[in-house]
Amino acid sequence: MALGVLAALVVGAAVLSGLNHEDGPEAAPEPAPSLSVWSPDPVTTPNPTPTAVRTTPAGGAVPAPAPVPSEAAPTPFDRGTCLNGSLPDSTTAQKVTDVEEVSCSASDAHYRVIESIPLTSDLNRCNDNPKTEYAFSYRYTVNGATLNQYVYCLVGIGSYARG
Repeated sequence: MALGVLAALVVGAAVLSGLNHEDGPEAAPEPAPSLSVWSPDPVTTPNPTPTAVRTTPAGGAVPAPAPVPSEAAPTPFDRGTCLNGSLPDSTTAQKVTDVEEVSCSASDAHYRVIESIPLTSDLNRCNDNPKTEYAFSYRYTVNGATLNQYVYCLVGIGSYARG
């Protein structure tokens, strides 16, 4: 049982060790967001979930655990978080790069998160929240592999409000 827990920790540490947001030769790619404006019938593409497989060398020796990364994995935006940038006025997912967390009192705060839904990219999940004005899908990836994904239900702030 303890070996299974150790194996899970080794796999988790190995996956997280690739996360490094410093500039340099070992820098991992930044998380790549993709998003779309919410609508009742958005087009989504299913994404396969990667699975990790652990193997041991012949002879059964277990390798030493990978070092724990000094930088934490990216965390999702919490309810109440404000975002800047601009979401395209579209019903299909489009990649954007200018959406970031900002203070809600900032002049460039355009959207506020009203719900965070983990482990999905299905923008229709925001249909259950009648206050939703925009839906935003964010995928955390490292070297092209999806580590986690979230759908954020948003309301517009100021001139971005649709209500």
